[in-house]
Amino acid sequence: MQFQIRLMQQDDAEQLEKIYQRFILNYVGPVARSLKVFRRIARKKDNLRWVALDGQGKIVGYILSTYMKRKRLGRINEIIVDPNYDFETVACPLVDKVYNIFLEKGAAAVHAGSIRNPHYPQIFTKLGFFDVETDGVFMYAITDVAKFLDEITLIIACRLKKMQDWNGWLQISCEEGSRFFRKDSEDVQSFMWTNYDVDCKISLESDILACILLGVVNAQEAWAEGIIKVETTLSKGRVNELLAVLFPKKQFLALDYW
Repeated sequence: MQFQIRLMQQDDAEQLEKIYQRFILNYVGPVARSLKVFRRIARKKDNLRWVALDGQGKIVGYILSTYMKRKRLGRINEIIVDPNYDFETVACPLVDKVYNIFLEKGAAAVHAGSIRNPHYPQIFTKLGFFDVETDGVFMYAITDVAKFLDEITLIIACRLKKMQDWNGWLQISCEEGSRFFRKDSEDVQSFMWTNYDVDCKISLESDILACILLGVVNAQEAWAEGIIKVETTLSKGRVNELLAVLFPKKQFLALDYW
């Protein structure tokens, strides 16, 4: 499929926000992005913000970039693609467009930073990019467990849909808070409370939950070592499968910067 590439416009904000919210459900959040944020992004007047359109003129992806003239450094800050489309197919023409603009501006280097986005190596190596290890420190703290559980509920529900050949109730219990999920085929609903018996209850501390979500701790190993507690009617094999679906080992982190 061919995609039309054009500059981002101010009235694109609503479509951009909807695509973004769908995109991050497949990755680790939460990300505090509102329609107001996208209106501000779309208002900026430069030639480094582009969108990809399908045959009906609908936005299916976008790229945000900046150029630092003094340093002659081009920076690709964000590439977002509607999860209903192939990431590389949509992203490649967007990257190619911005990359060539950087060259026209006289960039001495181009940086495309990402935290474990699995698609980046396939896209950027074709343009001559190479991996560079960084020694930056990432710090994350949960100050409000209930709010954190609210923020990750959509992510957990989205991942639970991928659990094959299982329907039932799941409870994630973290300190004083819990969230319940009911899976029926591909339909997953979340609840603050239920009087139904759950098929699987996963209990853990907030620091461990953060570490598992961010890929620092392996959920299956944490269960085997007793770091997290699982009460269930499922077999050991099914629990391991469920943990792998909910907390994948390698994941792209979609997080805001403060």
